[in-house]
Amino acid sequence: RGGPTIPASLWQPVAQAHLLQIPPLLRSSLISHVSSRIVYLRLSSAISTHKTKSTPPLSYTRHTAVKMASNASEADGESTDHSSSASKAAKLYADIAVDYNAAKSNPFKRYVEEPTFASVLSRGPRLSCQHVLDLGCGAGHYCRMLKNEMNAEIVRGVDVSEHMLNEAKRQEIQMPLGIEYMCQDLLAPSAAANITKTFGPPDQADLVMAEYLIPYAANEKELNQFCATASALVKQGGRFVSIVSLCSDSIMSNHMGLLESKTLGWVATWEGEPHDGMCVDFSLFAEDGSSRCTFPNYVYSKETIECALRTSGFEEIEWVPMVAGHDSPDAIKSALDDIAKTPVGVFVARRL
Repeated sequence: RGGPTIPASLWQPVAQAHLLQIPPLLRSSLISHVSSRIVYLRLSSAISTHKTKSTPPLSYTRHTAVKMASNASEADGESTDHSSSASKAAKLYADIAVDYNAAKSNPFKRYVEEPTFASVLSRGPRLSCQHVLDLGCGAGHYCRMLKNEMNAEIVRGVDVSEHMLNEAKRQEIQMPLGIEYMCQDLLAPSAAANITKTFGPPDQADLVMAEYLIPYAANEKELNQFCATASALVKQGGRFVSIVSLCSDSIMSNHMGLLESKTLGWVATWEGEPHDGMCVDFSLFAEDGSSRCTFPNYVYSKETIECALRTSGFEEIEWVPMVAGHDSPDAIKSALDDIAKTPVGVFVARRL
């Protein structure tokens, strides 16, 4: 810190070669310690000049969040059944709702993810006569985009977090668009029935979308449940479009426990050897560096996700390449390697 910067292309191969000679258990411990220290230095440096009151403490990572949620669940007498992951997500987002909304200005999200997702949503029938349901809508960012920019006829959002929904409802009051929201644990077997009962007709949507819902499945059983809920809520012939964090090649080939893009404003860290279904901490930075949010995601391979989708009745699964939008800065457009290594994917699945 404060010294000369050595290009990663020079030190990473050497460091990785030396690490592979260390016994696995010791290597895992060493990587965990070093990665934590590196992330601490980078994050503290990034926010030291622009620290805001809403920024969560630097130590508020997955381990703190999950431990706090677990302790709270035990204190409240909650069971550790299918709702445990949803409860942890709700408690986590209770503290970062405002920052998560601010992180929508993150360069990757703003210039790559959002244009890619928007182009996929605009495919097929015109949304002006479509019923759209957003599962895991959070603070309603994409719900508002569908109404404002794509003129979707009916837009409804569902999330497990009352705090995130309060932010969505606050913005709906400030700028009424006719969007409906409800709180629901999407891992509950009765989720689809509850959503249909609460919202009323139309019972099924032309388009069901989910932004980073699947990465909150702590295991394949929960992954299957998320996909089954989406399948029950979309019409026959309708589409399920989702953004997911992935157990990508860039993660699987990385034994340092640290993957990042300064240009796109994200850092991913994990413990131990990379594997399908593992938990990764993602930190996103606002474009001006004024805020950040850190949250856990369970990452699955494309093959594992496709298997869950087919089991739930989806077919014609297509993975859409992530590309920078036309109005992106030149630095983003030229960051092709960074875009390619970002462990995020967009898929379209159709229910036949």
